[in-house]
Amino acid sequence: MPKLCGTDSFYGGGMVTGQPIGTMIGSRMINNAQAGFIIGAVIMGFRIRGACEESSKDMERTKMTLKDLAVSFHFPKFSTSRDFYKAFGCRVCMLLSYQMISVYQLYIVEDYVHQTKTEAAGTIATMSIITMVVSLTASLISGPISDKMHTHKVPVIIASLLFAIGTAMPWIMPSVTGMYLYAGIAGFGYGVYSAIDQALNVDVLPNKEEAGKGLGILNLATTLGQAVGPSITSAVKTVTGTSTAAFAISIVMAPCAVGFVLSLRKVR
Repeated sequence: MPKLCGTDSFYGGGMVTGQPIGTMIGSRMINNAQAGFIIGAVIMGFRIRGACEESSKDMERTKMTLKDLAVSFHFPKFSTSRDFYKAFGCRVCMLLSYQMISVYQLYIVEDYVHQTKTEAAGTIATMSIITMVVSLTASLISGPISDKMHTHKVPVIIASLLFAIGTAMPWIMPSVTGMYLYAGIAGFGYGVYSAIDQALNVDVLPNKEEAGKGLGILNLATTLGQAVGPSITSAVKTVTGTSTAAFAISIVMAPCAVGFVLSLRKVR
């Protein structure tokens, strides 16, 4: 098994650091949304500026017809790419589990924990710091450990269990303490998963020559989880008037992810 997780840990570390920092900054702008949008736009500007790369004008050009382009968009056959689609399902479930609660933290703290908007902003800021510290720590240590153990399945299973346990904390204890425990436990699980996820996806690619397309399809799972997860929470809140059922659904998604990853044949 190639040692990809150690390097992937730094990629995961950047991802799990940026999200809580953004949440923490946003919580400080809760009574001044316009300033928050301006700061976000400035940060995005720096990101675009830093994304420059060398010109490709001198690279060898390959002719491509419309037919070639259409063929390149074909999804891998399920019969020969079962592990690929199982990894897709695993990622959808993991992101659903995490994003269902993470995206609605502010509203959960206000409506479920019964804090005022100002109090909730302070709680969210503290949760963001907790999440950042534990996620970054988990991301940096879990990759090298996974390489040492020669396994990608075990860390993903551990991450899933941590998601479930962390989400259960505010469900059992609808309090600030429950939310802090959620931030620490689920945040650690998110860090573990972020460090291993990309390496696991590389393991299940149907065709290494089309790695870009394969990883692009797997990234659809990320988009799907991030979009559908909050939508489910919103629907639950609208129908039931409470977020209680959202915690239960989020917890169920975690073992579903475990089921997918345990069924992978190409991955240890």
